[in-house]
Amino acid sequence: MMRPQIDVSPATALLDVPVHITLSGFAPHQLITLHATLNNGLPGGELTASSHAIFQADEDGNVDLVSQAPLFGTYEGIDPMGLFWSMHVKAMRFYSPYNLDDFEFSPRSTEIVLTAEVNEKPVSTATVKRFFASRDVSIVKVRENGLIGQFFYNSQAQDRPAVLVLGGSEGGIGSSSQFAALFASNGFPALALAYFQCDDLPDDIRQIPLEYVQKAVQWLKHQPTVDPEKIVVFGRSKGAELALVMGSIDPEIKAVIASSPSSTVSIGCDRESADSEIFSPQSSWSFRGEPLPFVHWTQEQSVESQVLLDAGERIDHIHAAAWRACEWLEDAAIPVERINGPILLLSSDDDHWWPAAEHCERMVQRLQANQFPHRIVHLTYKDTGHAIRFPYIPTTRTRLNGGTAKNNAYASEHSWREVLRFLETTFA
Repeated sequence: MMRPQIDVSPATALLDVPVHITLSGFAPHQLITLHATLNNGLPGGELTASSHAIFQADEDGNVDLVSQAPLFGTYEGIDPMGLFWSMHVKAMRFYSPYNLDDFEFSPRSTEIVLTAEVNEKPVSTATVKRFFASRDVSIVKVRENGLIGQFFYNSQAQDRPAVLVLGGSEGGIGSSSQFAALFASNGFPALALAYFQCDDLPDDIRQIPLEYVQKAVQWLKHQPTVDPEKIVVFGRSKGAELALVMGSIDPEIKAVIASSPSSTVSIGCDRESADSEIFSPQSSWSFRGEPLPFVHWTQEQSVESQVLLDAGERIDHIHAAAWRACEWLEDAAIPVERINGPILLLSSDDDHWWPAAEHCERMVQRLQANQFPHRIVHLTYKDTGHAIRFPYIPTTRTRLNGGTAKNNAYASEHSWREVLRFLETTFA
């Protein structure tokens, strides 16, 4: 009689590659609990998480996650990667995302341990190795001409489209490095650029000079692995707003990918300096020494948003109210029609941070009204929240972000494939 076993194919792969899990050697119709445990799941930080699912073996004692749904567990329905995205997160944080010298993109891989139990006793285990960056990707810390970032690239590649990656309001270098690593692993050299809360950069989003990001574009253009005529800016959340603004002022940017963006320049912070106690709404960005027009908040809205964020509650209604009350909305609107290349917009209808889907629809209308000559793609996801990221990572933290874990997982998987396809087709 065969011993129970778990087979995974491929057992070692990049983080965004799906795996095929099968169980065999069990008694016919036997109930099996399959656990997935993740440790060291965040480069430069910690992520511990776990999930489980109960399956019933078929008449031959087999289970195939590609074709079989669990009876119970942390996910429902047939989903080959359900154990990965449905993990309950026990701990997640970056160690030193606000200091480039201390932040290390390590480990470069993690292991997910699968354990099969029968009658609450382990009978088989398997290990799935997941790479955050492929083996052929090199990582260089960038501290030149005032820039703070990390460059991910394959030294053997030449004349490749390159991506400038801008994180969101979390600040630092951690989140953008995750995306940059995956872009480089898929053949697109990428610079993760910190623009506040890292080293001697500004302490908050307060009139960040757009010239700083322009310097990053120029730095990227001069890298040996990069085709200087194929520069893309990718941004998430607040970084998506910045990506669209940069595309509108810098014609050397040839495409923009904006995930959960705003269509306007939004408020950055509400103080002139970190040590000030006086309410003073600040534009997020400046250009040529002048702050860009932006959508203001009242002091009451600012206080309410902080109370809600501290409680883990949504604030999209505050953004929406400020947006609709703004008397200079056209001045604050991002002139996306000036972008010198195709645009990919990603949004969701249950975004708890700001109404990104409405913002994207407004931008599409503006582009069409101005007879935008390049390709426009807007992908919007139903019952999905703010955190559209990359595939096969836990998506269960929905309280502040919105959506459902299952829909967030689908949006992250589908949109990531579309992002890579967009890059390939734009520069085919």
